[in-house]
Amino acid sequence: MKRHTYWLLVILILLTAAGLRLWQLHTYPPGPHYDEAANVLITRSIAFGGANLFPIVPGYQGREALYYYLTAPLFQWVQDGRFSLQLANAFMGLLTTAATIALGRAMFNGRRGQIIGLTAGALMALSFPLLLLARQGFRAPTLPLMQALALLCLWHGLKRGRYGWLAAGGIFAGGALYTYMASRLFPLWLLIGGLTLIVLDRGNRLRRLKQGMVFFGALALAAAPMAIYALQNPDIFLGRLYEVTQPGDSITLAESIRLHLRMFFVQGEILLRYNLPGRPYFTWPEGILLLAGLGVAAWRLIRPGRATERTAYLLALLAPLMILPSVISVGGFPPNHMRAIGMVPLVFILLGVGFDWLLTRMAAVAARISLPELVYRATPSILTVIFLLAAIGVGTVYFGWAARADLFYDTDADLAAATDWLAQNALDDQLVYIASQHFEHPTVMIADLPRVRWLGEDTLFRPPPGTEGIVIWPHSAPPPPETWAEWLQNGAMAEVPTGPDGQPAFAAYTVKGWWSLPDGYTLADATNPVLTLHGYQASPIFPGASGDVLLSWRVDPPPADADLMSILQVEDDLGNVLARAETPFVQSNQWLAGEEVMYRAHVRIPPGTPPGTYPLRAAWVARSRNHYLSYIDEDGQQAGVWQAVGEVEVLRPVSFPTAESLGINTDRQVDLAPGTRLLAWQVDTAADNLRPGEDLPLTLYWQGTTAEGQVAATTYEALLRDESGQDTTIWQGQPTQGHYPPNQWRDGELIVDRTQWSIPRDQTAGTYTLLLRADAVAVELGTITVAGVPRLLEPPSVEHKLEIGLGDALQLYGSTIELTANDLRVELVWHTLTEVDTDYTVFVHVVDTNGQNAAQRDVMPVDNAYPTTLWVSGEYVPDTHVFTDLAPGRYTLRVGLYNPANGQRLPLKEQPQADYIYLGFINID
Repeated sequence: MKRHTYWLLVILILLTAAGLRLWQLHTYPPGPHYDEAANVLITRSIAFGGANLFPIVPGYQGREALYYYLTAPLFQWVQDGRFSLQLANAFMGLLTTAATIALGRAMFNGRRGQIIGLTAGALMALSFPLLLLARQGFRAPTLPLMQALALLCLWHGLKRGRYGWLAAGGIFAGGALYTYMASRLFPLWLLIGGLTLIVLDRGNRLRRLKQGMVFFGALALAAAPMAIYALQNPDIFLGRLYEVTQPGDSITLAESIRLHLRMFFVQGEILLRYNLPGRPYFTWPEGILLLAGLGVAAWRLIRPGRATERTAYLLALLAPLMILPSVISVGGFPPNHMRAIGMVPLVFILLGVGFDWLLTRMAAVAARISLPELVYRATPSILTVIFLLAAIGVGTVYFGWAARADLFYDTDADLAAATDWLAQNALDDQLVYIASQHFEHPTVMIADLPRVRWLGEDTLFRPPPGTEGIVIWPHSAPPPPETWAEWLQNGAMAEVPTGPDGQPAFAAYTVKGWWSLPDGYTLADATNPVLTLHGYQASPIFPGASGDVLLSWRVDPPPADADLMSILQVEDDLGNVLARAETPFVQSNQWLAGEEVMYRAHVRIPPGTPPGTYPLRAAWVARSRNHYLSYIDEDGQQAGVWQAVGEVEVLRPVSFPTAESLGINTDRQVDLAPGTRLLAWQVDTAADNLRPGEDLPLTLYWQGTTAEGQVAATTYEALLRDESGQDTTIWQGQPTQGHYPPNQWRDGELIVDRTQWSIPRDQTAGTYTLLLRADAVAVELGTITVAGVPRLLEPPSVEHKLEIGLGDALQLYGSTIELTANDLRVELVWHTLTEVDTDYTVFVHVVDTNGQNAAQRDVMPVDNAYPTTLWVSGEYVPDTHVFTDLAPGRYTLRVGLYNPANGQRLPLKEQPQADYIYLGFINID
């Protein structure tokens, strides 16, 4: 090929690539997407904040830092924003294309090298996946650039014997590790190529070994900071890789391999944000070239020839394997074109090998049939026209993709539009609330808007009385509940930007602090030190389905904790938790006094749950401290950390689950009573070594076998049968504690009965058969062991005999106090006057002269090992509490009992107005 023809083709390829990558770059694609905006924030911190984030940015799941340092100057010279990232990527793509053209020529001699290089460059210029990456603000394009430069320098060094080129190649190869997660196989891949070259080039092994030492030595030096960082921070270095390689609910590795084989030219990535869904990485003509290239490269690898060329064929053959990072990312929606970027540029060299072979074969055929000279002369022009037409086609496809309305919303362009709109329309004194699936969404954060509050996906705020706010609800956030939507509609703002579909790009509402709560809320009351419940709304839920519970709390004093979390539980009367929803908040310490926090909790009722009304109980916890906020009753006293805040109705299902769908083994089913079938049962593993007084938790799976209302009344009872056949009744009643009795069941209805049967406190230790009986039919449920409990029925000796009653059932018989250096040992002896059904907590407070607790213990008796519900009448229970490292001073000791469910203390029997026992003073020297 003539020199000027070659360079004209190079210029044509690069100009075409530039046109595709730079045309309307300000407009397409829409965005910035979350990851692009995060890259803006990172680069900005380097360009203007002097941040030292080398070699990996610790935030955002850990990101290699080279890209940010390369693009930081553009933030100062061109624009502080996404466009600088796009511009950098566009020119990186052009440099990669140019380097690949040169690489093809360097790897292969003569005309073959020219054709392979030009073909690889032309196909890279037209590649839809590479075009997509080159126009966005992701860091992935730095990897093929560094790989292309590394290989180009390496081949120049190998062919010219220049160590400078080899060292430069090693530096670029090491630099690739600072680009993107997919780079981590590159050194291994190069090592395979280096070893192959040494094996193939027998006559120059010593020379090749020296060249390898220079190249890999430079690579090692360049990679050293990353290696050190990886050893010191493995959690950050491997964090993202670990995340995307976890199977979870995703596909298997075998399925991922199959999908990636299809990715090449059958069906590619399905995520719209990164591809035209399903479009393969290569078109079918490129797929033919890929297959041809694989065959030709494999054949020429094993044929005699130049060692450097044979090694080049090997590396090209290995290029498709560089998609391994995407293959193992089974939790990251494979196949992923971006994670497969490691195969670039050499996979395009492989396509060039295929095209060169095809062109050679066509030329041979043409020579045999003696085609006119004009055909030979016209071939370059024909190929040029095909190339330009292909460029128009790729551009049409790309800009059609980039103009899609669904892509607009998928790339967070709605949030970007909202951010621009807020900068122009939000008043200085208005609070701004933005619904987003990500807290501090980078797409908003790059605009540096003041007074932004984050709603998450399930939260809404009403501003404090006397103030106004603007609520932004983008398309990317799930729609608000109907109750909220109707309430927000009162302040709907009409003049907002539209998306490509002609619809508002986002919803904007004015909310006023003096508005009443949305309609449909049931008034409720619960108060803790920072929040007061105003109301809730709970729609009826079917078993096996999910539903929403809406709650609204007023902020009293702003919380000190930034990480409050609301916990909502659906419980039955026995305290079994049927459903639990955790709603974490961020920056809760920025809530304003008088602000109303409204949120949506998702609860799923298990299949088979009996219909009825169930209580809702709520708690608030500061996550980092694991500290639960105590509720306060109307008298200002602590009322426990859990509070009933409402109720939810569970409906009778229209259709019933089958035993198989719940994983129930029905091999032991029995018709226990007419119309009532016991399908299966499950005794809790805690049934081993139960103590007298403890509850035996178990689950019974029932099924109705006749029409509703046709079941006669039957008494059910649970029995413990000892080895002599003597029975002890431990429960008597109806399934589901009578809340949903069998005469209301329908034929085929499956009921899950979560129940508890108490072991009598006077039950003798031993092994028992557990039976459930209805009339004359009994079924064995299993065997349980009742442990012996050593009980103290005579009063032990104490230093101070007190006999102070707490309530009507319990008594503090006496105490013994011991002081050793700075340690305090308080030995209490409790006495049971009458058995109780509440597990009380003991509190021991060491109070200083200012009336503050210098130390305290709040535990159930005997370090939580012997709850009050196990005590029998007349029993004495020693209970020791130790305090260490008390500061010198004078202290008062106070003890008592309280119900942890509501925080209520037991009053002194002789002094009902008092709720603690004074044990006297102590002095710590």
